[in-house]
Amino acid sequence: MKTIIISILLISITIIGNSQQQSLFSQYLFNGFLINPAIAGSDSKSPIQLTAREQWAGIDGAPSTQAISGHTSLGLKESVGVGGYLYNDLFGPVSRAGIHGAFAYHINISPNTKLAFGLSLSVFQYKINENGLNIINANDVAITGKTEAALAPDANFGLYLYNNKYFVGLSSTQILSSKLNLNDAYNLSNVTRHYYFLSGYKFEISKSIDIEPSVLLKLTEYNPFQIDINAKIYYQKNYWLGFSYRTDDAMVVMLGLKLDRYKIGYAFDYTTSNLSNYTYGSHEIMLGIELSKPKNSRKVLD
Repeated sequence: MKTIIISILLISITIIGNSQQQSLFSQYLFNGFLINPAIAGSDSKSPIQLTAREQWAGIDGAPSTQAISGHTSLGLKESVGVGGYLYNDLFGPVSRAGIHGAFAYHINISPNTKLAFGLSLSVFQYKINENGLNIINANDVAITGKTEAALAPDANFGLYLYNNKYFVGLSSTQILSSKLNLNDAYNLSNVTRHYYFLSGYKFEISKSIDIEPSVLLKLTEYNPFQIDINAKIYYQKNYWLGFSYRTDDAMVVMLGLKLDRYKIGYAFDYTTSNLSNYTYGSHEIMLGIELSKPKNSRKVLD
């Protein structure tokens, strides 16, 4: 057990954990802004959301993530979206915290459909607490016993096509591929670009029930792509139940409700990879509030 945990952490440190460079969320369908800056301002309200995730429960030092985000629309021509979010990742002795500021421009391409272009700029700090490492070679000059840290800029870009029935998004994150230099003895690899394609369609089954299937494709420059196949069922638009299958990783169940301006959601990931021998799954909770937009703000498609 201890050997497996240490191996996971060392792999994460040496290649910056390509599959975990970006915060992993299961409820991104309720906050796609976290992976696509073009979504800023596309909501009919101004949502603020807090998400907390504990991954691989039962494994010491497993990833833990917290994020708070918000976005809205503004501008004289009622076509500008702005937003931002803060996040903190912790993975054993490794931590990463950052802040994003996003800008999006929305144009009408038909009476009911809009296309948005988005860009976000960010800065993040990557830290390794070397006291939390199990050192094999006590004479390794790269290990000083200190907390090593590196600060780096980055940027994300996205496109988002949407109306009240469907959405299609394409985004690229960490496009600057910043290099992390922790000390003179050793350097980490460049931050890896990630690519996302997210698309879904909402079917109105009855006045009370809507079903929204969707798919997310995730790809990095060095790893094969991963696919999420999702389905959400809404009852009276205020209660939902969702299911997701993430290839080579997990099956996910989501449920939640909306009361007036407030909403709460929960997701449980049942691990299907080899890690299932050591963890029973992951937990994620989402809390949100929808604020009214200023009177001069544009009317956005629901």
